[in-house]
Amino acid sequence: MYKNRCYMPFILYPPDMYDVPDAKADSQLIQSLDLDSDGTDFVMYLSIPYCRVCCKACPYFVDLLPMNNGKTQQLLDRYVDALVLDLKRHAATRRWGNARLRGVYIGGGTGSLLEISHLDKILSTLSRYFRLADDCEITLEGNAKDFDKEKAIFVANSIINRISLGAQSFQPEVLQIVGSPHKAQQTIDAIRMLQDAGIKHIQLDMMYNMPGHTLEHWEKDFKVLHELDIKHLTTYLYRVTPGTRQESLIKAGKVAPVADAESAIVKQMQTMIRQFAADAGMHNYMYEHYALPGYESKYNHWTMKECVDALGFGPGAYSFINQRRTGISKDVERYINAVTNGDNTFTTASIQLTPKLSKQRYMIFNLLYYRIDKAHYRQAWKTECYDDFKSIIDGLIRDNLMQDTETEFIVTEPGKSWLQNIMLEFFDDSMWENSQALKQQQSSWAMNNHMIDIGASKKEFWLARM
Repeated sequence: MYKNRCYMPFILYPPDMYDVPDAKADSQLIQSLDLDSDGTDFVMYLSIPYCRVCCKACPYFVDLLPMNNGKTQQLLDRYVDALVLDLKRHAATRRWGNARLRGVYIGGGTGSLLEISHLDKILSTLSRYFRLADDCEITLEGNAKDFDKEKAIFVANSIINRISLGAQSFQPEVLQIVGSPHKAQQTIDAIRMLQDAGIKHIQLDMMYNMPGHTLEHWEKDFKVLHELDIKHLTTYLYRVTPGTRQESLIKAGKVAPVADAESAIVKQMQTMIRQFAADAGMHNYMYEHYALPGYESKYNHWTMKECVDALGFGPGAYSFINQRRTGISKDVERYINAVTNGDNTFTTASIQLTPKLSKQRYMIFNLLYYRIDKAHYRQAWKTECYDDFKSIIDGLIRDNLMQDTETEFIVTEPGKSWLQNIMLEFFDDSMWENSQALKQQQSSWAMNNHMIDIGASKKEFWLARM
């Protein structure tokens, strides 16, 4: 086993991103994306970069909506107009206009902050200007507080076919400690309202090991989940990011510290998740994701399993285009001005991936599903997975972290607890000890920072075995 266990909120590869410094670099970036060539399948992420409040441990950028409803309306109107203009501009290119859109995720921030008029404008643009696949999954992410009966009915009759709610917990005292913008009963009421309107595919995000979070709290949460007939559950280990308000409160002794991630109570909470999922008929189809058969995330499938291009819109969004990652500044005004002026909105970019790096990315993303399909790999790359990664795979099999079947390489049960370390095995040697990327950290996409931190480490720190 590894000496140090890696915990990541999510994975991005390649980890490093660099600012686009001038017009010449901007022109070279656009040329490398090959937007004049026909695309195939792709997914889309729409960033709504606003929240009503900032949760105490949230490390990501957001602009808080003003308390004045009139100002809120004006702000959202202006932003959505820019977003729609950006959508139309990208749809006019061959890469996006001729490609098939497999999944859309309206997130943020808080996607559900949008009013019905805003949603209608965005959804109409998607339907008119893009080729939506017949089974295109369109998810609206957000907060229960934003839904009323009118919006629930609108969503149920729109092309949105999936809702993702950040429930976090159903225990009022826990929600208060973490600074959630909603109350526990609001989540319950919103779910039932959405179900009554005809929306069956509802995903809930739940957190565990929050300050003051007990096994009893967790057990009560599962009882509520069972009563609500949830189809998809995502569970996250609560993280206290350095520099956040929650860290300051814990250091001041005003909030209880969280338990160590390796502690017995955390392991017990993880066991309880697996037991609940099994009892509910859900399967752990993906890391931290549980679903009833047929309710697995299609957006994740196309993004992680098929590794198709991803087109991001709005502040903080990232894209993966023609084997290159790009990011958009978290500055809302900068984004709106760039769209209005007809300028490129991408402000950061990775290197363009070589075939070797692209294969590594495939392995890292597919491992989120605990398995590598040999035939699928062969179809994607026209080579054998084992031939491309022989030494890594042999080491994982030797240490009982992976097993070789006739058709797949499968992560073992012991290996699942070390999954993120296993994923790091496929990082290219050039990605480690990258101090240059650290210098870009503050101006890059905020959610990329944890990946840059890992890449700045020594390879041996994460991959040395006991």
